[in-house]
Amino acid sequence: MENSSPLIIKRSSEFLALKQSGKRHWPTKWLLLNFQKNSVGQLRFGVTASRKVGSAVVRNKLKRWSREYFRESLKAGNPLEADINLIFRPMEENFYKGLPHGEFVQALERGIQVVRKNL
Repeated sequence: MENSSPLIIKRSSEFLALKQSGKRHWPTKWLLLNFQKNSVGQLRFGVTASRKVGSAVVRNKLKRWSREYFRESLKAGNPLEADINLIFRPMEENFYKGLPHGEFVQALERGIQVVRKNL
């Protein structure tokens, strides 16, 4: 059964397993991807954005953009059998508030290309 939306990683144990045994890639200075191949057969992802990243509004915007990106990627027929944790690093004040959506998507595209090569 092909699912049109990616699964979300919610358990802290899953995030820890990714951190310990997964690979890492920095597509930009503000985004880190922890990733590894999974046995589920479809994409699972989680977002880590601490309070240092910005207000709840900003953190929720980043999560919403991430979900939208992966949903569109699956609709476009780009399946990925991996667990991915997107980690947003704390930056100077209001950095994420002014981050254009296009720049966010470009950074994620670069990161996902590396993930595909390294699985």
